[in-house]
Amino acid sequence: MTQQIKLSPTNCSQCGSAAFTAAASGKDYIYHGTACDYTYARCDDCGHFYLNPRPEIGEIVLMYPANYGTFSDRFQGRANLLGRVKTAVNQRRLKAVMANLPQGGRVLDVGCGNGELLMALRMARADLELVGLDWHFPIETRRSLERHGISLIESPLESAELPDQPFDLIIMLQLVEHLWEPEEGLQRLAGALAKDGRLLIETPNTDGWDRRFFKARAWGGYYFPRHLNLYNFERLADLLLRVGLVVESQRSLSAPLIWIYSIQAAIQSRFGWKSPLTRIAGVKNLPLIAGFALLDSFAMAIGFTTSNQQTVSRKS
Repeated sequence: MTQQIKLSPTNCSQCGSAAFTAAASGKDYIYHGTACDYTYARCDDCGHFYLNPRPEIGEIVLMYPANYGTFSDRFQGRANLLGRVKTAVNQRRLKAVMANLPQGGRVLDVGCGNGELLMALRMARADLELVGLDWHFPIETRRSLERHGISLIESPLESAELPDQPFDLIIMLQLVEHLWEPEEGLQRLAGALAKDGRLLIETPNTDGWDRRFFKARAWGGYYFPRHLNLYNFERLADLLLRVGLVVESQRSLSAPLIWIYSIQAAIQSRFGWKSPLTRIAGVKNLPLIAGFALLDSFAMAIGFTTSNQQTVSRKS
């Protein structure tokens, strides 16, 4: 960790308040791309969680290095078992909204990364018109997706030129928390939806029952410095309401990777980032991931809120 990153102070993106209390601090425990210490703030007025100060948008290359997970084949379905499991889980979570898509429906995946979900959708529904958006596509990814008839928009959402023809479904899996201006970004997406079109969001939940064990420094949902804003059910619903969308459903999802990242961060904050213990608690440890998935499933069954959430909203 040798590089510094430019940070700028910011106000709460939810209510605009400048008053906050430091809630957590930590480093880039996952990629070790920068040497900075980061602070998560909790708004004194509305309770929103946000990174403050936060990286300037021009520092995006340092925030997302070339080996960043969604740019690589680490989770790709055809590359390994973990990728196949992740694809199957995503398909199951999308099943309900996919059933409402018309023949020839248009789908936009915002923050599509290596395009694994779009490829899965293409295999499931050859009739769909699929578009992926991300700030960067490696050339191999672009060629592969375009070869399967998937259109790509290479730009941050904040400055992306969205097509004029509206979408029946927009998907944002683990993306809204990465936005510098979440309300502006969701407003743009709401405008890109067809009437009765749906926006499906999955994002960490600050009310997750496991955050209490790691909240001061190591909770995986902080994901320093890439997660700029974090929500619970109420704050996310309020944000969607402000951009003109009607919330249809909200539910908890299992969050095994957040458990993994939390343990990695806890180990590194105590023993250093080169500790061999971090390899044991790695994202390729399938038994550990399965164990945490079962643990969260049990927690949900008895009424606990997990550190991952899904919200489906509709344009009326």
